[in-house]
Amino acid sequence: MGIKSKRYLLTGLIVSLLATQSTLAQAGKMTDGEIIAVYNQVNTFDIETAGLALKCSKSKEVLSLATMVQNDHTGVRQMAADLAKELGVPKSLPAGRENATAEHAKTLKMLNKKCDDGFDRAYLKYEIDFHTAAIDAVENVLIPAANEQKLKSLMKKILPGFEHHLSETKRVYETM
Repeated sequence: MGIKSKRYLLTGLIVSLLATQSTLAQAGKMTDGEIIAVYNQVNTFDIETAGLALKCSKSKEVLSLATMVQNDHTGVRQMAADLAKELGVPKSLPAGRENATAEHAKTLKMLNKKCDDGFDRAYLKYEIDFHTAAIDAVENVLIPAANEQKLKSLMKKILPGFEHHLSETKRVYETM
């Protein structure tokens, strides 16, 4: 598989990952518990991807970025879980999210195969696509679909962190 086709695979994963969110939210069927569960699932995916970078990368900048991403997303995931508990909403993934899990597993497998060669650029490109799609989904799908003001506020509060991850990832990518 060539570089271009791998890039499209990663972009396709991101679109697939967030497609269920868009469909459900636009139909007005997503509950706050589902929003939090999807939010936590996506954060978990990025925590796992950053963990792989910590295992595979030799670049100090990539390792630093992956550490930041892993720590920040772990904190964000906990904040959302705490809010779900406070609001008393059960977290449950909406139907169809199994595809996102399967696609994420494929991405981890593909990135893991690059541990010896080309990992950093593939990881950084993935992170750029991932954060671009995640920011779009939070702004245009999850926040508008949320019913609880505290949930909307949490996502708005955290959004600048995702934007910071994106800008830092782009900066590191440009140096590779």
